Amino acid sequence: MNIKYYFTVSCFILSGGLAVLTGCTSPQPLKEFTIENTLNVNREDEALILTRTQLNPTDNLLQPAITNEQGKYIPCQLDDLDGDGKWDELAFVYTLAPSEKTKLNIQWLKPEEYPVFTPRTNIRYGKMTSPGVIEELSKDVHDKYNLPRGSEMYPYQMDGPVWENDKMGFRQYFDGRNCCDVFGKRIPEMVLDTVGINAEGHPANTYQVVREWGCDILSAANSFGLGGLAMQIPDSLVRMGVPASLTEDVIDSTFYELVTEGPVRSIIRLSYDGWQIKDSKINLCEEVSIWAGRYGYEKKIRTSPLPQDYFLVSGIVNNLNTQPFTKEEYEGKQHAILTHDKQTVNGSFYFGMGLLVPATNLVETFHTPEENADIIKTWCVKMKPDANGEYNFRIYAAWELRDEQFREREAFTALIAHEAQRINHPVIIHL
Repeated sequence: MNIKYYFTVSCFILSGGLAVLTGCTSPQPLKEFTIENTLNVNREDEALILTRTQLNPTDNLLQPAITNEQGKYIPCQLDDLDGDGKWDELAFVYTLAPSEKTKLNIQWLKPEEYPVFTPRTNIRYGKMTSPGVIEELSKDVHDKYNLPRGSEMYPYQMDGPVWENDKMGFRQYFDGRNCCDVFGKRIPEMVLDTVGINAEGHPANTYQVVREWGCDILSAANSFGLGGLAMQIPDSLVRMGVPASLTEDVIDSTFYELVTEGPVRSIIRLSYDGWQIKDSKINLCEEVSIWAGRYGYEKKIRTSPLPQDYFLVSGIVNNLNTQPFTKEEYEGKQHAILTHDKQTVNGSFYFGMGLLVPATNLVETFHTPEENADIIKTWCVKMKPDANGEYNFRIYAAWELRDEQFREREAFTALIAHEAQRINHPVIIHL
């Protein structure tokens, strides 16, 4: 089976809240439903989903939108996740007071009547297609011999795809390095469409100086950044990528695909066919989902069958961290690794980084060497697939210039604890 095709039709998408659903689908289109906060805490911008089956459209010309009991539209979007031209899910965000239970309504609208909401998520994959012309692409691919390095015609606006919300921004290097980076944002507006372009219209590093909107803040060093990937094999740790100096990739073909982009969530898919590790070739697909209001994003990963004693690894670069490393467990369901220090590029600002990994995926954590290794100065999470054959984890980053509370370590650890609590106790949707 071609794993690229398999993932295109079979990868399903994470929701931030993973809501529990009760009730059954009516033979009529859904007109109302109730959401219930099972916790006695405020849940701001809870990420929620209704599927096409649950909404049960009977007129394909009408589209569902959500209103509260006062008739005000709730930010939402319709997403076609499998590319068949029909929407599959209605995604929305809603803020719930402690223990709140509230009724919401479905309005069935003509497409031209559908409300427009303020964008709170964004995807940008800009590529120079001719001198001075950078286009935004929804799909792209490169092979192992097509790494465009060291040329004034280097095509990638910001080295690869970037994703942002109203809190932070992130990017994945698409030029064979496959490092994961972080943009610190100072403002909630979507800004990354215009970053990384010089006056001549060419890709350029315009983002490592603090500007009104923010900057690239992560010092990745010789790591895979925050949330990047590697494979632990019996005698070494192998990065999924190559140094910038090389012109031949360790992956036969790398694919980028925009799945959906909207005001409340955006999703991309990255597929890697033929990752060469010793005598094995591994195929891997990762889906990245970012929701409005979160200080991070979600990854869901599948691989082809791995050889015995091969384990997928992610982690956090600790290049500039001198403070204690923190491990937390939440109700036996979620495990976190956290750092917090002045670990930005110039060492001037406090910045917290964390990974939240389900217990079903966690094997152990370990530190790479500080020197004399391919991957150094990285705190790693060794993972196994869950019962569904998937790896599922969340990446978090919080910068003091986005919210001054994150100068304090306790504020960042409280953020991750709240995220874990939210995941462990999902909102209930009563149909």
